[in-house]
Parts: sequence; C-alpha cells; structure tokens
Amino acid sequence: MLNAQRIFNRGIEDARQMLALYDYLIRQVQGPVSYEDVLRFQIVYSVSTFDKLIHDLIRIGMVQIFLGKRAATSKYKSEEISLDLHAALLSATFPPREILFEQEIARKFKSQSFQDTSKIADGLSYIWQEPHKWHAISKSMGWKHDEVKKKFKLVVGRRNAVVHEADLDPVSGTKNPITADECDDITKFIELCGNTIVKLVLDP
Repeated sequence: MLNAQRIFNRGIEDARQMLALYDYLIRQVQGPVSYEDVLRFQIVYSVSTFDKLIHDLIRIGMVQIFLGKRAATSKYKSEEISLDLHAALLSATFPPREILFEQEIARKFKSQSFQDTSKIADGLSYIWQEPHKWHAISKSMGWKHDEVKKKFKLVVGRRNAVVHEADLDPVSGTKNPITADECDDITKFIELCGNTIVKLVLDP
C-alpha cells in the first residue's frame, strides 16, 4: 500500500506541474489563445490520480486478505467468485494463486469509477471494516463530515464538467471561469484526502 501511496503522490506532483506550466505560459508566451485548459487538465488529472489510488488500495488490500496478512471484512467474505476461478485457485502452481486472484480483482474493478463518496466507501469496505468511513476520514483530515463530502462532490462535478461538457456554460456556450487558485485548492484537497485514506486503511 505504501507503493500505491508513492504512485499517488507522484501523480499529484505531476498534476501540480500543470500549474507551473500555466504560470510559465502566461508570463513568457505571448499569444492570442487562452491557456486555461492547462488548469482544467490539472483538475482532471488530480481526480484520476485519486481514482487510481482507491483501485490500488482495494486490489492490494484484498490480496493481503487472501494471503492471510490482513483481517477479512464482512464485504470481502460475502464476495462471490466464479467456479472457474475457484477451480483455478485450487490447482494453481504457476502463476501462484495470489497472482490469479489479483488478476481477477483487477478485472472485476476495471470498469468501476471511484469518484463518488458512496462508491468510495463501498469499495473500501472490501478492506476496511470501519462502518462510518467518511466520518473517520473527515475527522482525520481535521474537517467536518458534511464539508468533506460536499467538497468532494463539487470537485468531481467540476471534473465532469470539463470531461463531459468541455466546461461550457449550457446557456451562454462560453467556458466556465477558472483560476490557478481554484486548481491549487482542488489538488491540495485531493492530496489530503488520498493520503488520509491510506493512513487509515494501513492501520484499520
């Protein structure tokens, strides 16, 4: 899980490079075009990096449970597997059973997105028994519970506006305003949220 955290933090730093690039462009490059789409990309990349972190934590945590290195949660115990996978796990020699299991977990969650607080909590239930996950996350972040969930919803809503609507106002057809401070705030929030979750699931 610590490796997943390192990958996440590298992704956050990569997202911050977009802000540095934006600053350079507006200061040094004269042109008739706006460079605000660089900021929009920073938002998208920050949220995608968080999404990957949750995928990685669930996959790694479930493999640890499979190997007996982590306590099984109720949701993990109730998860169904195919008879084909069961047979493969029983007879596996190479690749090892845990590799087959990990491949199946990666396949299962490949199409799922963890950009909604309820889906994040549900996914983490495979590896973290805590019944009130966002209360625990918020407390560890030093935020109020409702504030964190509201902020996360706003961040993902902005990301979706960029990805699915080209960040255009539906009435005027012009792009929604965006600032460097807004992007920096979003990336900092995602960074805090992600690292807080890692800390909590590492020591459930």
